[in-house]
Amino acid sequence: MTKRNHIEAAMRGHKMVFFVMTVLCLFGIYALIKMNKDEFPQVTIRQAVVVAIYPGATAQEIEQQVTGPLEDCLFSYEEVNKKFTYSTTKDGIVYIITELNQSVKRKDEVWAKIRSGLDLVKLTKLPKGVLTVLVIDDFGNTSSMLLAIESEDHNPRELNDYAKTISNYLRTIPEMGKIKVLGEQTEQIVVDIDIKQLARYGIDHKSLFAMFATQGLRTVSGTTGGQAGQAQLHIDIPLGSEYEVGEQIVYTDPATQSVVRLKDIASIHREYKAESYIDYYEQKKASAVMLSIEMQPGHNIVRFGEEIDKKLALAKAELPADVKMHRVTDQPKVVNDSVVSFLKDILISILVVVAVMLVLFPLKTAIVASTGVPICTAITIGIMYLFGLELNTVTLAALIVVLGMIVDNSVIVVDSYCNSLQKGHSRWFAAATEAKDLYVPTLIATISIFGMFFPMKLILDGLMGEFVKDFPWAVMFALMASFFYAFYVTPYLSIRFIKRQQPGDINFFERAQNWFFEKLEHAYEKVLRFVFKIPVTTLIVAFGLIVLGGFLFLQMNVQMLPKADRSCFAVEIHLQEGRSIQESGAVADSLARILNADPRVVNVTSFVGMSSPRFHAAYAPQMPASNYAQLIVNTISNTATEEVLNDYTECYENAFPNAYVRFKQMDYQICNNPFEVCVQGPDIEDLEPYADSIKQFMMSCPELMWVHSNYDETRPAIRIQLNADEASRLGVSQTFMSLYLSNVFNGQTITTFYEQNNAVPVMLRASGIDTLDYKQLEDLLIPTIYPGVSVPLCQIATIEPEWHHASIGHINGVPTITIGCDLRGNASEPLVQKKVQKWIESRGIGQQVTIFNDGLTGKNKIIIPQAIYSIIGALLVMFFVLLYHFGKLSISILTLSSCLLTLFGAFLGMRIFRMEDFSITAILGIVSLIGIIVRNAIIMYEYAEELRLKEHMSGRDAAFQAGIRRMRPIFLTSATTALGVIPMIIAGTSLWMPLGVVICFGTIFTLPLVVTILPIAYWKFYARD
Repeated sequence: MTKRNHIEAAMRGHKMVFFVMTVLCLFGIYALIKMNKDEFPQVTIRQAVVVAIYPGATAQEIEQQVTGPLEDCLFSYEEVNKKFTYSTTKDGIVYIITELNQSVKRKDEVWAKIRSGLDLVKLTKLPKGVLTVLVIDDFGNTSSMLLAIESEDHNPRELNDYAKTISNYLRTIPEMGKIKVLGEQTEQIVVDIDIKQLARYGIDHKSLFAMFATQGLRTVSGTTGGQAGQAQLHIDIPLGSEYEVGEQIVYTDPATQSVVRLKDIASIHREYKAESYIDYYEQKKASAVMLSIEMQPGHNIVRFGEEIDKKLALAKAELPADVKMHRVTDQPKVVNDSVVSFLKDILISILVVVAVMLVLFPLKTAIVASTGVPICTAITIGIMYLFGLELNTVTLAALIVVLGMIVDNSVIVVDSYCNSLQKGHSRWFAAATEAKDLYVPTLIATISIFGMFFPMKLILDGLMGEFVKDFPWAVMFALMASFFYAFYVTPYLSIRFIKRQQPGDINFFERAQNWFFEKLEHAYEKVLRFVFKIPVTTLIVAFGLIVLGGFLFLQMNVQMLPKADRSCFAVEIHLQEGRSIQESGAVADSLARILNADPRVVNVTSFVGMSSPRFHAAYAPQMPASNYAQLIVNTISNTATEEVLNDYTECYENAFPNAYVRFKQMDYQICNNPFEVCVQGPDIEDLEPYADSIKQFMMSCPELMWVHSNYDETRPAIRIQLNADEASRLGVSQTFMSLYLSNVFNGQTITTFYEQNNAVPVMLRASGIDTLDYKQLEDLLIPTIYPGVSVPLCQIATIEPEWHHASIGHINGVPTITIGCDLRGNASEPLVQKKVQKWIESRGIGQQVTIFNDGLTGKNKIIIPQAIYSIIGALLVMFFVLLYHFGKLSISILTLSSCLLTLFGAFLGMRIFRMEDFSITAILGIVSLIGIIVRNAIIMYEYAEELRLKEHMSGRDAAFQAGIRRMRPIFLTSATTALGVIPMIIAGTSLWMPLGVVICFGTIFTLPLVVTILPIAYWKFYARD
């Protein structure tokens, strides 16, 4: 059966075709309501944190004894990406952030395998003092919502209870994933022992701690038998309340039998243990706890948000009126706003395309050609739903991009039909014949356009690959829907509504249109005749514009993902190593109050001693530390966010003593520091001079701010070396000494009360011991094996103060000092990188020292080659499609070379809009633009080949006539494509605006080149024929 029969069969069976179209449209509307929605495609972050705790050990000891064996274990698994494995070793603890290779699909299975291997290493290779080795494999999970629960009148324990009540309601949602309660403060009863009173009664710490340790210990008490059967023995713990704790006898005078109770030598009170805490600021400050709410993958987050709203309304009815809930982050709302905004843009784009059609075409012709836009859009959404694609900003952007292309196929078919009518053919013949003749070249052009996007899907990996993975499918579904609509629906609509125009049938508006196109075609013919007189000059000018386009590109920064448009930002507060949580909290409170007073700020949430969960996929949380605090600041708008950042960043970065304040705008790039220089080698001590000199130079660069190193901080320590002979004589061992000092300085839990299902530990500790100076520490009495005999610490040990580096970093298992910083204002990262690299090269590098860039430069070294290969892959797809279509290498190469004309228009448009960053969406725009231009070349060269081979015209005449004949459809399709993306430009988002600018201005500026350069190129290519 020929292609003509297919088209004619559809024309004859138009009722069935219309019925199918109606069903598909209705299904598309249903799919729009039901399909999953998200801001971006689901991104799998294959990161985990391995944590090992070794109390009492220095960073240097842990690096040698713990970090090394753990890294060796991790690197023994082929799934682990060694290049992206970073370790930070501190006193008593090591964090190893590791990442799996992108080829890993079942990450949970791999993490389980790695967890088992690390458990084995802990048993066989690590020191016995290592308490635990944890693998936190949900480090990459992103919270769907952060919910603050605050009250000015309720204590932390009551807030914890309210959080649990709310959690119980939320867990009934089927799509609910993990719910974490953050900022809980544990209530405890503290027994502060007066050291002087102990000395007065001759009571030593050892016996006191030992007595209470056994008082609170519950063990098996046995069973007894009788006629009634076996009975279990239960002995009540004597410490059941604060009163009973205070009444414990700690000393009995042998002479008078008078007793000293614990309350006589200690103060007993309740307090909340605050290793970290959360405050919420909105009008007033209030203590808060936080719920981190995650959704299971594969669900509709907007519907998930609606379910959360319902459950929170139910939970609120059980809470006191003064307990309030606040959404600190609300991803369902962000997604809903983004999707609704894009749907509005699509609707506006549809209206723009239809309006362009009405202006440039006669009314009936415009209606026939433009009806396919909403119909094909609805059908595309339905197909996306069937294939499991989400409705997100990426797939919606793809629909906006192809809206102009959707109508192009119908424009070409209708335009050819109208020309055939004017030649005197019948409507049926014109519709069937013209559609038949255009079927193959249009199909080839359509396949070539969507086929260009699939190499990008296959080549890009990681975050970029997952970001664009649905874009090719959405483009393919839309273009194929438009193709089938154009060739199986449009022909019948043409014969039904468009008749051969008679002189009296033309109205004023149509006469104006005809006059416009006559003038346009006349002017174009003049221009074409002129450039045909100077073909060499024309080609030289074209070459110059291509070179100029390349020059404009080289002036741009390469940043694959830009800053995010968000009505919130983060503030990170870093104090000197060893600073207390109280000091961090004081700085955080001061800054939070300042920000909260700004009318552009809605609320501020403070995380002291901890970081917020990952609420933005590209913003990784920091490790908890007493010298760290973080603020999440919500503003009234995206514009307000930028204004506040501009007003506060430089004013407050160094406003607090001993603290650096970092204002962090959300972005889409997973990178802790935008610019990093890494100094790597086998001995970290040898690296320090290189790192210090690089840091000093970077601090002198005005483009950089917050220049810091992971080897900067030092912290004080006191080294205690036992006198072996004296300690042995008195029976004091190293283990005993460590345990005793730990009990004295850190306290000891002697029992736990349970009050309404809340555990309340009882902590025994020495009061005032944390304020001892160096001399008092020397005089601290240490118990011996002899009853009642204690000796000063200085008698059995040498005490020496020291300073050592607070942390030691590794990358890929090798000691590394990383110097990181932020870029100030609109500083260019590539230019700064070249400046720093030039300085480093001028200083020379040791043989065993390696210096390399991480940060954005490190990411770009991976991404840019993949982006280049993606464009090359797109061109290869286009080339093979052309080769298949034309069957000749020469015309295929000539057609493909037309894509070079896109460079000037695309990058000139970006320069006009002052876009300095070349991003992944700009690449999508370039690929789209190449497809558009090459499609126009196919339409022109297809006709030129027909004239040259079938009509036996010369290459010059064929090229000239092809230009004259194909100018109008090329102009029309370019107009609809360029104007269809204007809503994307007007929206002005940093992520998607480059895509709209490249397509719109690339098409506009390239159109004159296409209709002039391509005919001349064809003529010169076949000049010998």
